[in-house]
Amino acid sequence: MLIIFLIIMSTLLFVLETLPWFSAYMQYAMKFENIAIAIFTFEYLLRWITSKDKLRYPFHFMAIIDLVAIMPFYLGLFSGGSHDITFLRILRLFRIFRIFKIARYSEAMDKLIRVFKENASALGVFVFIIAIILLLSASFMFVIEGNNPDIPPENRYFHTMADSLWWSIVTLTTVGYGDKYPYTALGKMVAGILMIFGIGIIALPTGILGASLTKYLIQDTDETVCHECGNKNHLKESLFCQQCGHSLHKN
Repeated sequence: MLIIFLIIMSTLLFVLETLPWFSAYMQYAMKFENIAIAIFTFEYLLRWITSKDKLRYPFHFMAIIDLVAIMPFYLGLFSGGSHDITFLRILRLFRIFRIFKIARYSEAMDKLIRVFKENASALGVFVFIIAIILLLSASFMFVIEGNNPDIPPENRYFHTMADSLWWSIVTLTTVGYGDKYPYTALGKMVAGILMIFGIGIIALPTGILGASLTKYLIQDTDETVCHECGNKNHLKESLFCQQCGHSLHKN
């Protein structure tokens, strides 16, 4: 709980530091930052020391996240007070990676990561199909409206494939910024088809991930009844009731 609190507060301070009025409280933010860094560093070293495979531990995903969370502070010290604004901004940006540390302490996040890993191949196919649709629609729009002399110059938006791809992404995700839009009837037809595809495509991975997550939730629960409150929705490894805290008397 202490680590989670420090992560949330560090992320909140990262946001608040960009506000002009917060400059009056920066000295307190820096003190909190030093305390958080000390605890994060101690946690990282302790996990490394107690790891069964000390040589490979630094290369584990969560270990890299832990290192990135504390690295900006020490790089700032070793930079010798560098006044390079770009360098300092990059260091500050890396602090936001601390939010990923919460995944280590969240059981729900762990389940979600397992769901993504289990469906990696299906999601990969989905991304491949998305890429094909984007390229096809962008190519059609570029050919139809890119250099069409019948379109007035002020209504000609698809000068390059990059412009067409940006329009395809915005349209497929049904965001519709309106900064680029088709002028001809054929171009509008292509846009309409792409919009319809967008509605179905966004729903497809949601169904896949939702079904897998439901399966994990069912597998991880049993029907052990709590004699104190009668609740029977517990995780298999639970020793205490998740509703009232009473012992489940498991062997």
